[in-house]
Amino acid sequence: MLNIGTINLELFDLGYIASGFIFALVICSFYISKLKKEIKQTKRQYEKKSIGMDDSNMKVKTLENKIKTLETALKKQMENK
Repeated sequence: MLNIGTINLELFDLGYIASGFIFALVICSFYISKLKKEIKQTKRQYEKKSIGMDDSNMKVKTLENKIKTLETALKKQMENK
């Protein structure tokens, strides 16, 4: 037969295990939220770098077009003289 002392001990063990499980879940949720924040920050940095690269490419294309325009204008001036 079970006596009251063993039942109390079993309930204590179950409570101890449950509290440990809940504590582990809380720690994991904090860790997961931290990782999500880091992922968002990394995405933002990547987007900023990507946009910066696009701006640089646009600047290079604009300068190339200006050079072509100046070259054609110089050629026309050389032909007129």
